[in-house]
Amino acid sequence: MGLLERVARDVWDEISKPESFRKGEEFEAFIRNKLFTKDDYDMLERTHDYSSNKRDYVDSSKKPDYKFKSKKSGKEFYIEAKYRSALSNGSFEFKAYQLKRYKIVSKETPVYILIGVGQEAKSPEQIFLIPLKDVKYTTLFRSFLTGYQIPLNRSKRAVDAIVEP
Repeated sequence: MGLLERVARDVWDEISKPESFRKGEEFEAFIRNKLFTKDDYDMLERTHDYSSNKRDYVDSSKKPDYKFKSKKSGKEFYIEAKYRSALSNGSFEFKAYQLKRYKIVSKETPVYILIGVGQEAKSPEQIFLIPLKDVKYTTLFRSFLTGYQIPLNRSKRAVDAIVEP
């Protein structure tokens, strides 16, 4: 495949990408740039993006979005990023098969669910960081989520305190 064909394919992949995937990628960038920064966390794994999986699905994409290692403690953990512009009926819902997969992964390495809510994925209005061990049901109601809300004005410190107890 020539250079022009690759460029055309990449441009087409980008403009035809569903909005939900685009927002998810923006939220993932927020996570890496604002919460789990290169200064404090090594990225050990990251699931493949929409375009890569569209061409040739990579099975490891079934794992949570990121695997990090703290430079401070050496602790390894996964982060599954979920972005929504709003909570549906005041709740967040997982697909049962996703939750089951994450529970299997968490038997070896802790998994945290990081939910961002707001109009801008790159700057969410609310952030919730939930240890997967605390998730018992596929529906997470606002009353449950509130206990895991991260204050935006100190989100980096609050996140560090949760994953580095």
